[in-house]
Amino acid sequence: MTAAPNLAQLANPASAIIRPAALQASPADTVLRYRNAAVTLQPQDGGEPLRLVRGVDLEVQRRQVVALVGESGSGKTLTALSVLGLLPGNARFSADEAMLNGRDLRQLDKAGWRSLRGADVGIVFQEPLSSLNPVLTIGDQIEEVLYYKRQLTRRQRRAEAIDLLARMGLPRPAQLLQDYPFQLSGGMRQRVMLAIAMAGEPALLIADEPTTALDNTVQAQVLELMVRTAEQSDVGVLLITHDLSVVAQVADQVHVMRQGEIVESAPVQQLFARPEAAYTRQLLALAPRIPAVVRQPLAEAGLQAPQLAQEAPAILQLDAVSKYYQQPRAWHFKAQKHLALDSVSFSLQRGRTLGLVGESGSGKSSLARIIAGLAQADGGQLRFDGADLGDPAVRAGASIQMVFQDPYASLNPRMRIGQLITEPLAELPGWTAAQLRAQAAQLLQMVGLPASALDRFAHELSGGQRQRVCIARALSVQPQLLICDEPVSALDVSVQAEILALLQRLKKDLQLSMVFIAHGLESVYAISDDIVVLEKGRVVEAGPRDQIFGAPRHAYTRSLLDAMLDIDPARSRFKTRPAETEPDSPALARVA
Repeated sequence: MTAAPNLAQLANPASAIIRPAALQASPADTVLRYRNAAVTLQPQDGGEPLRLVRGVDLEVQRRQVVALVGESGSGKTLTALSVLGLLPGNARFSADEAMLNGRDLRQLDKAGWRSLRGADVGIVFQEPLSSLNPVLTIGDQIEEVLYYKRQLTRRQRRAEAIDLLARMGLPRPAQLLQDYPFQLSGGMRQRVMLAIAMAGEPALLIADEPTTALDNTVQAQVLELMVRTAEQSDVGVLLITHDLSVVAQVADQVHVMRQGEIVESAPVQQLFARPEAAYTRQLLALAPRIPAVVRQPLAEAGLQAPQLAQEAPAILQLDAVSKYYQQPRAWHFKAQKHLALDSVSFSLQRGRTLGLVGESGSGKSSLARIIAGLAQADGGQLRFDGADLGDPAVRAGASIQMVFQDPYASLNPRMRIGQLITEPLAELPGWTAAQLRAQAAQLLQMVGLPASALDRFAHELSGGQRQRVCIARALSVQPQLLICDEPVSALDVSVQAEILALLQRLKKDLQLSMVFIAHGLESVYAISDDIVVLEKGRVVEAGPRDQIFGAPRHAYTRSLLDAMLDIDPARSRFKTRPAETEPDSPALARVA
């Protein structure tokens, strides 16, 4: 298979925009129509205006899911915010036509925008915990919309709020009204966000990366709920995402954006089977996949289940490791203990990568923090290179470093990149300022960044560049074991591929061992040698990668694999579609 061209090498899409065929729908069914829409930013220094979004033609029908796909900075979210009237103050929206549910968006004043939000259009954001008010109960937040948008009485509001939560598939809806957002799981919070968005009975629902932070099982549940809600409530959905498997499963029409322009538009099956734009083909080629032969039972594929490699010595051994957390209670009740890890045992051979998989709350991150020394185990033993990590002297000298999920939160915004990378070395004797700067430049080169980044701040870098800085910082002390906790889950598909390739190269060049945690099983498959499956703090299955993916023995492992979303639209679990994709379609080729 020939290598796909680098994104940066693709031609400017302005000259090769592929337009959609005319949609066959009555005007009454159209909830959103954009013609030649643009967003222009006026710099505060009075310079030339920047056209961030231009020439966008977009149409959403009732009961239809339209996906806006593209990488960070492509203009997806700006386009969605223009529908809500929430663009930055120095941004200007223009269009030949901009109609939402019969209202001309170009003519709205502040009062008009306020009446439109929640009533004509609802939105579900990526991170529900930061979108929900932490000091208001779930009931208060739903009833607020019902009061302002539908003028219901108190009794009507409570009954409608209970009904909304029940329709979202939430248990104990009446009791849930009294709960606060922090008391709910991520999937439950996202369902609450959807209930709030639907409370005003909108004609259009905007879903901005609604499942990016969710594990596979919860992701499938939320997507099914969103599709069902659109069909039953006569609502059109504008889905903003960079996840092509989500698009394949739920979208009817797809618009691919790059550098503020739509470069290709087509029905979902046509776009995945016969992409015309080079950029679309590149995105499809970069999407991580698990080979079809691995997803078959090994016996059917004519393969033998491989055994764990025993020739290499174990660099990390866990024996019956347990961890408890105190659950806060009212003062007159005794605090209860929550068992986060229950007698976890496994070993990692030197030079190999172990993938930790499981749903949210399974104990993956707790285990990673214990291995890294950021939390203490309440029972069991950890050994690193044969020495007991419970010994403070051993722990102090252990060559273990960690890369976290959110690079922006991991990096001090007041420090320059060069200082951030060498901060662990600056406290050691014998390093001069010149030596530290030279070492930082060398580490940047190692992770594929130019030396010119040394004097920049974290906010001046992209998400992928910030994650490379985090990796360089972790490598500054020459660790033997690198723990990666969801390092690519928040990144675009092309950046994910770059970071995974970087980790693979560093592992080979530096003889690193790795523990890799992710809720996306495709990335776990791409980088791991061995797999440990955690359920509610217990190891339910462990073994070589292809054995776990090809012949899982435990029902929980099978459920995780079954929850994975297929990138072939013809195999959607949420929509019935005729098979259209050719079996030998290069866009959907199953490659490792």
